Amino acid sequence: MNEKELASLVEEMREEFQIPPYYEDKQLANLAKEGEHAVGRLNPGCSITEDLTYRMLLKNYMYYAYHHRVSEFMENYSSMILTWQMETEVDADGNA
Repeated sequence: MNEKELASLVEEMREEFQIPPYYEDKQLANLAKEGEHAVGRLNPGCSITEDLTYRMLLKNYMYYAYHHRVSEFMENYSSMILTWQMETEVDADGNA
């Protein structure tokens, strides 16, 4: 994730989840980087700008991390992560 994508993600996170202004962008950026590692490694090669499922999962990971509930994220989103992984293994024509 480049700096422009990171800044955009931090801004989206702040707006969508109503993160208070006293919580610094730097802290949200750290959560995004952690999420990129934790979620991105589950399906390598996905783009934060092109894959909206990845973007949604990353933002939700950040939200759970913001509330110190990362283990709950993995439990709650495991089926969605599996579906996401399977969808990217097969293209739109049904070919692997």
